[in-house]
Amino acid sequence: MDDTIWRLLLIAAVLAAAAVVALLFRRRPVHPPLDIAGTDLGPGLVVFTSTECQRCKVVLAAAKSVNAPLREVTYELEPGLQVKVGVTGVPLTIVVDDSGAIVAQFAGLVSAGRLRRAVAGTR
Repeated sequence: MDDTIWRLLLIAAVLAAAAVVALLFRRRPVHPPLDIAGTDLGPGLVVFTSTECQRCKVVLAAAKSVNAPLREVTYELEPGLQVKVGVTGVPLTIVVDDSGAIVAQFAGLVSAGRLRRAVAGTR
């Protein structure tokens, strides 16, 4: 084969390997645990949002498709509550069981399927 073809194949192989590594080591955002003691949050889904956050709208739509009680806590409307429980970034979604304990917490985007599974684990 021509030397140019070998070089193109090598470049393609390196790019494919880099793509695989990027997918394998993709990290989900992490948020410190919240303290919801003394609040009226839950049971069900609680989504912490901000009015200008586009990802918040996506997460809220996913949460609305889950058959569970839903509470949206918007920063612009309830900043004190977000600060009190320790929210440092949005969107942040928590699943609260009937006893008021957080059983799942998702920072950033989360699918409706993951939310359904988390809610199902509380029943």
